[in-house]
Amino acid sequence: MSIFVRNKFMPGKFNNYLIAANVCNAFVVGELGSQDDFFLLGAEPIEESNYPLLTGNILDSEGKVLFRLVRNVLVLNPGHCSKILGDHVGYEIHDGDDKMIFKIRTLFEKLPGSEEEMFVTTLTGNFYNKKGELVFSANSGEKDERIETNAKCAFGFTGGFGLVQGMIKEEIDFARIALSSRGAIHEPITGHLDGKEFILDGKALINARITNCKIHVHTGNFAAYGSSVFENDKFFFYEGAANIKALVLLLSEQSPKK
Repeated sequence: MSIFVRNKFMPGKFNNYLIAANVCNAFVVGELGSQDDFFLLGAEPIEESNYPLLTGNILDSEGKVLFRLVRNVLVLNPGHCSKILGDHVGYEIHDGDDKMIFKIRTLFEKLPGSEEEMFVTTLTGNFYNKKGELVFSANSGEKDERIETNAKCAFGFTGGFGLVQGMIKEEIDFARIALSSRGAIHEPITGHLDGKEFILDGKALINARITNCKIHVHTGNFAAYGSSVFENDKFFFYEGAANIKALVLLLSEQSPKK
């Protein structure tokens, strides 16, 4: 059974998720930011949109990564999955054998105990960790949904959280960054990284030391906090990030010389 049911955690005015019978404007379940374990993040859409924002790492029942989703976009797809748009707001993701793995649906409806109609997003699917254990079972918001009691999770977000379970301070800090970016930032980097080549977009540098690396920047959606430093790195800018770089250089050239 669910660890908590029929609660409201910082419900949004226009958009909400119904997760394990709980209403919230945003949520996190699992090992947020992991590259080989399950996590799922649901961010609150911007007010003029009714389209939910899902970011996550989805595994099969054997603990192997099927796909990675970033703000509803398949960015990694070793399971040869396909995204299928539905009649309502939402979509399904099927595996290479056309078996449904994950379904998201948003309806404009009135929740029990609420006087106002709103956009309500529900999920359908069974979600496994890298040990092949079922940690989250979703069934379109019905009462038989459950999150296992040992699963890390957080419900409701407005800068702080409505409820947090099983997460240490560093994980809560990262969850705050991930939800503030609405899932655009979803991968933490800590410790010393030397001589690597990577894309900075989507990363959160947490007390990281980056040395002798080739770093590619496309959108500029990244975060750095703590004592993170760059040493002897080469940066390559593209698209929107290249425009920002050009603007900064232009403004620096126009600044009065002292």
